[in-house]
Amino acid sequence: MAPFANPLLRAGLVAATLTAGFGQHLAAEDYSDVTLRHATGLPQTYPMVVTTERFNEQVTEQSDGKVKFQMFWGGSLGGMKEALDLVSKGAVDISDIVPGYFISQLPLYSMTNAIPHTFMDPAAAIEALIEMGKTNESQIAEYEANNIKPLIFRALDNFYFLCTQPVKTMDDFKGLKVKSFGNYIPKMLEAIGATPVNVIVADAYEAMKRGSLDCTYSSFPDMEAYKLHEVAKYIVDVPMGGIVAYSDSMNLDAFNKLTPDTQALLTRVGEEVTLWWNEQSEADSARAKQAMLAAGAEMVAFDDPEALHAAVPDMVALWVQAMEDRGMGDEGKAYAEALMAAYDKAAQD
Repeated sequence: MAPFANPLLRAGLVAATLTAGFGQHLAAEDYSDVTLRHATGLPQTYPMVVTTERFNEQVTEQSDGKVKFQMFWGGSLGGMKEALDLVSKGAVDISDIVPGYFISQLPLYSMTNAIPHTFMDPAAAIEALIEMGKTNESQIAEYEANNIKPLIFRALDNFYFLCTQPVKTMDDFKGLKVKSFGNYIPKMLEAIGATPVNVIVADAYEAMKRGSLDCTYSSFPDMEAYKLHEVAKYIVDVPMGGIVAYSDSMNLDAFNKLTPDTQALLTRVGEEVTLWWNEQSEADSARAKQAMLAAGAEMVAFDDPEALHAAVPDMVALWVQAMEDRGMGDEGKAYAEALMAAYDKAAQD
């Protein structure tokens, strides 16, 4: 995939002034002297927080120490389901927002987080979402209505089924209790004959250990991070697509109070870290897979992957129908068409 084009720094990054006898001179960047409160519901040990740390370090370094961050780890200021409220009301300056938790407030943004079996190239989904945030008026308006400015996006690589018993055929899925979440994954699980059970990933270990859950539906890094392969060792060797997991988003009012140079710096570094994670994500997924295999997990060959894929409903169509049900049919259809066109382009580049 070709790298997504990074925008040049806007006004104030480089200013050239020609004066008689002095030639060209570069104006110094005008960075705000500010400490931003950066909160996360994730522990510092979670793999993807390396992006948060990288962002903070690079912004501080490139602003010559003027822009600093005060980190609050592990939900100390509020959990993931409070993040949108914390940011939009200015209780924190930046926090990680999982759009699927806020479908009512972020119906458009949540599409790439909510629907499974659609984004087989999760990095391309990230690039498409960045493009929508720059060019799609509906997406821009939604961010503004919630008083947020997304800075860093992360994709979770392809999800797989990890089960307590080998699953080799469509019949093997029938009746299995599978970890589920959101509004659309249950529809996928029911379509393949499984029984969806709403369990957060942090509780999946005990649920499978007790037998109240037969399979989890997760990415390799999440499986490995939560040690799920210790209680379920059979991985169905069929990738089911990834999602855009979450963004570190800033309070828009606070962002707008910063100098133009500071705004440009935060935007540029956020996009650079996003694209850096795109490169790291696939490698991290491979690392987690190998770690689980080394610990005794097994890849189970599925007899008919095409039948499994064919059994899953058209998730984009289901999403568009849900938008119509909430009175946003035309806007939802137009958004889905624009997003998928951007995704297809990014995936082909």
